[in-house]
Amino acid sequence: MHAVLAKWGLPSDQAELHQIAPRVWRVEAGSKVYLLKHRSDHSSVWAEFKLLNYLSEQGLPVFPPLLSDEEAPWARWEGRIYVLYPYIAGVSGEEVCPTDLARARSLGRFLARLHSALAQYPYAEEFPDKNVFQEVATWAWPTVRRGFRNELAGRLEDIAKKLSQFATLYESLPRQLIHRDAHPANVVFEGDEVVGMVDFDMVRTGVRIFDVCYCATAVLSGSFTQGPAREHWDLFVQELLRGYVEVQPLTRSEGYAFMYVTFLIQALFAAYFLDMGQDALAEQNVAMLKWLCDRQTVMEPLIDRVIKSKEDVQ
Repeated sequence: MHAVLAKWGLPSDQAELHQIAPRVWRVEAGSKVYLLKHRSDHSSVWAEFKLLNYLSEQGLPVFPPLLSDEEAPWARWEGRIYVLYPYIAGVSGEEVCPTDLARARSLGRFLARLHSALAQYPYAEEFPDKNVFQEVATWAWPTVRRGFRNELAGRLEDIAKKLSQFATLYESLPRQLIHRDAHPANVVFEGDEVVGMVDFDMVRTGVRIFDVCYCATAVLSGSFTQGPAREHWDLFVQELLRGYVEVQPLTRSEGYAFMYVTFLIQALFAAYFLDMGQDALAEQNVAMLKWLCDRQTVMEPLIDRVIKSKEDVQ
């Protein structure tokens, strides 16, 4: 593994590699730090490289992969493709919780800036176009129903009715390139301000509000078993949306769709963990889905007020 680092001119005999995730290593070479990733294909790396350079030119704190001695943003070694990224100094947002309201607003502002730039990217066709509603309808929801058909049959039917009513609105939501993996662990902070974002290998075209909902549900997931902390989630969402609309508006339809998209996200996670045989995590995500459904009547007017307040100013 060390030998591949020579492709970027790094002293492989002095570098230290620490695996931090499947297919991801932290590289320490002298005073410099990098992230090394094993990737599946050249075309997706090239598309990401072009996009990150574009975003950097727009003033966003993102960091494209480094060119290797192959004059490409990858290196081939033992039949595999590796990509090296600069390491972003700062504090990971992995521990962001519902009480971190200043960071919530900072995240909202950053996501709005990111979306504004992504919407103008001229090569969006190089990324997949995904319909999350169809993914839930054809795979995730049938999987969840099978997995919990005895314990939660009645409750799941109620949620299914909610989702079926959302189908038409989903198709009308604004769509564009999105990050698709916008949880706070992929964000780097300095104090309460966002100074970087990583992991753009899941970028695709989808409904714009998805990234905001994904960020919010990720924070809820991290504190869901901590009752007092999760009760601040509505305020976290409020500040997240306030930060977003400071930079660019959301539509009233996106505000109405917010809770429904969180339902879709939880269904996806529950189905994923069921397929992986991780029943405890599947149960937690179904519990989150139920909790979100119970909070819908509280959250919808709060969300609408934030979005409408921006409209009233304009």
